[in-house]
Amino acid sequence: MGHLARTAVLGIDPRLVLVFELGAPVEPEDFRRAGLRVLDASHRRVVIAFADDPELAAFNERLDALQGGAPEGQKSEPYAAFFDAIDSLRTLGPDDRVTERLAQVLASGSADGMLRLDVECWHPDDRDLAADWLAALSDAVDQAGGRVADRYVHDAAGLLLARVYAPAKRVHELAELDFVARIDVLPTPALTVPQLLGTDDARLPPVEPPADGAPIVGVIDSGVRSAHPLLAGAVVTADALGTGIADGQDEHGHGTMIAALILHGRVDSAIARGLPLRPLAQIVSARVLNSENQFPEEDLWERDLADAVEWCVDQGASVINISLGDNRAVLSEARQMSAAAVIDALARRHGVTIVICTGNIGPLDYMDVSDEGAAVAYPAPLLDAAHARLIDPAPAMLALTVGGMTQAAAATGLSGRETVVRVPMGRPGWPSPFTRVGPGVGGAVKPELVELAGTLGIESGRLVDNDAELSVISAGAAVDRLLAFDVGTSFAAPLATRVATAVKARFPDFSANLVRALVLSSAEPPAFGQELEAERPSDRAEAVRRLFGYGRPSIARATESTTHRVVLVAEDQIPIDGIHIYEIPVPEAFFAAGGQRGLDVALAYSPRTRAHRLDYMASRMEFHLVRGMPLDDVARIFAQLEDEADDGENADTDVQGEAGGQELDAEPAQPTSLRQLGSRYCGMSPSTTVRSRGANQLGRVVFSQRLDRDRHTPMHLVVRNLNRWDDSTATQPYALALALWRTESHGELYAELEARLETVVEVPVEIELRP
Repeated sequence: MGHLARTAVLGIDPRLVLVFELGAPVEPEDFRRAGLRVLDASHRRVVIAFADDPELAAFNERLDALQGGAPEGQKSEPYAAFFDAIDSLRTLGPDDRVTERLAQVLASGSADGMLRLDVECWHPDDRDLAADWLAALSDAVDQAGGRVADRYVHDAAGLLLARVYAPAKRVHELAELDFVARIDVLPTPALTVPQLLGTDDARLPPVEPPADGAPIVGVIDSGVRSAHPLLAGAVVTADALGTGIADGQDEHGHGTMIAALILHGRVDSAIARGLPLRPLAQIVSARVLNSENQFPEEDLWERDLADAVEWCVDQGASVINISLGDNRAVLSEARQMSAAAVIDALARRHGVTIVICTGNIGPLDYMDVSDEGAAVAYPAPLLDAAHARLIDPAPAMLALTVGGMTQAAAATGLSGRETVVRVPMGRPGWPSPFTRVGPGVGGAVKPELVELAGTLGIESGRLVDNDAELSVISAGAAVDRLLAFDVGTSFAAPLATRVATAVKARFPDFSANLVRALVLSSAEPPAFGQELEAERPSDRAEAVRRLFGYGRPSIARATESTTHRVVLVAEDQIPIDGIHIYEIPVPEAFFAAGGQRGLDVALAYSPRTRAHRLDYMASRMEFHLVRGMPLDDVARIFAQLEDEADDGENADTDVQGEAGGQELDAEPAQPTSLRQLGSRYCGMSPSTTVRSRGANQLGRVVFSQRLDRDRHTPMHLVVRNLNRWDDSTATQPYALALALWRTESHGELYAELEARLETVVEVPVEIELRP
């Protein structure tokens, strides 16, 4: 073997890095016991290990023992399982140094120009040699027609990093350098620094007026800069409601950023496309915050908030964004908070969709960030911090509450000088380190949704909060700059508000309940979760819900059906303690083999509420999925049910499955009175007990195998309304949005369901049971 003649060094000699191709999983500790230093590993594919001694003495001792046969009294050779799992052994090559993400970019052929790369080199534990390697890297990048933006050497941590710009077609030349350990691609900011800092209107694409009849959205905030070119023509009116606030113009900039995000979505991406912009809505702005972005001290802020909601409704708003909260009022008890109770009462009275942010908490309030390791360690202490819970009015039950997530993979790309030293907190798709966490009152799923809110950076043990690449970019209120950037869950809420607005624009006659249901049904579950340590999968699922709710909403999924995903809706009123049963049309593609198929069911309702009652909502609604049972039998069983105490003892439990933690065709334990359904009861995730604690609910079930016609049809959705303290003659309005979906490479759904139903968006109640 050629490596035997090489000399080992105290650090890492790239010539001594070996790759083990595995046919079965092997624990890293097994390699360590064989005298190999594990550098990186992936499941059943490649383990990269460094030999501390060029002779591989310990490894060869084990190999000799294996070749010596089974010792007397033993059935197999020593270390047989270890060596049987190894398919091949080779030196590290160029393809091993390119990350999977970069390999996909290069293979797609979409990157013909300059790529932004992070290049990590092995650290040799020799300062002079490390400098030589970085110099050699710089020479190679120059010869390839690129440039090195920054480099970083940290001897104690064994880090040797460089931020590099290089032509896509020359990346493999850099991967040939044996001192390179890893090359990864980073996203390039959508805007350039001149575009971000510019003041010339000509840098912006043309902005058209909103469409006739565009929905009106209320923005309760610091006012708006109504003459801003991204807002002009879309602001219907702006008024000041707080004591001592002179007019509705934005002196802070917060409200202007919010309004532009509602109208245009991610402003940097919208500008980068260079196409004309058409605002999605019209804006009415209620200014309740002063120039310091605070409520006036002379006012009860709950009263100002209530007045602002009433004013927005009077101006015709059907959707309202509230990106503010009281940091002094942190949810700590089962009872509802004052401003949240006001929001719930007004949302129900006026039939308006209200979207609220969770509020923010500083990472320094729950952890020590002096170590760069905090950049990936923060989710656990954030979840553990009691003072990181939601702030008023985020726990409002009849509102959609939105937490923050990050998409930053690198920092300083929109700075005057780019540096590799600054590390973003979190990775793309992780929770923002400042987002507040649920659950809500009574354990309700809160937040229900998550959207982009930016993140913070860590540089030399300090937090950085003014990096544009880590931030949300939107319209600015300053007269000398058109764009601004900031971080916070304040900017996640308007992106979710935009989804609700799109639903209202597409279906202007839909109620607030149905708007909420469609937004919920569009939520895609987060990929984040495996990074959290948990004893049980259900503990991990609960932690993810507290951070992300049901997931990130999507305009396309909330407003349109596709060939492989069909959305059905229903609106009705259900009596107290009543039951509605719907038959779900099961498409033929669900009975075909291959791929996955599933159902997402969203329920939104608007019960009466009382702030000082432990049972905050007057009634509790829930839904159940039953398969393979005639309608009459389903009706008989549910008509006999009694309300069960929600003490968790008999609750159905989450079953962790594939596809981002969604539930597979599994049978969790049913509530006691439903156990007579046996295998006919189709469990969903999260469980009925979990999701029914709130007024905004989403349940998912994923089938990884084809459905059996006798076992799965007919399929019924049973909706129950359980009285807590409501008037026995009352009826409860509610809305359902049900999405049936199939893996896109398999059978289509839309044409079949369109032919089977009178309309593809509405499904009637099959039976109603009254108490």
